[in-house]
Amino acid sequence: MPVTMDWDTPERRIIRVTFIGDWNVDDIHRMITKRNSMMECVNHHVHQILDMTASTSSPSNLLSVTSRLDLPANKTGSLIIMVNPSAYILSVASIIRRLSPHLLDDFHTVKSVEAAYTKIAEAFGQPV
Repeated sequence: MPVTMDWDTPERRIIRVTFIGDWNVDDIHRMITKRNSMMECVNHHVHQILDMTASTSSPSNLLSVTSRLDLPANKTGSLIIMVNPSAYILSVASIIRRLSPHLLDDFHTVKSVEAAYTKIAEAFGQPV
């Protein structure tokens, strides 16, 4: 499976999404549906770590999912941290920021999953 997703902490505060090999927008649509369902099962902020380290390509029609990227209504303030995004993914994120700034309010990029945990801990003043 090119996109896997699960809770990354027993407290259900972080969802980790891992992109492996080639993936497409259908994988993203499934990921968004599952993410929203997971987030709606808890009553606190949920952060996302999107690990692109093992991704080998990205779909050219990635912007087509923009209209589905909104988080569930009560999950504002959640961090989105991308690990090792490609230049293409960064350019798509930049376009999304211009078109719909609220979608990537708390978007960050880091070089490792460990750095993502550090970023979350720094933002919330506690270990994750």
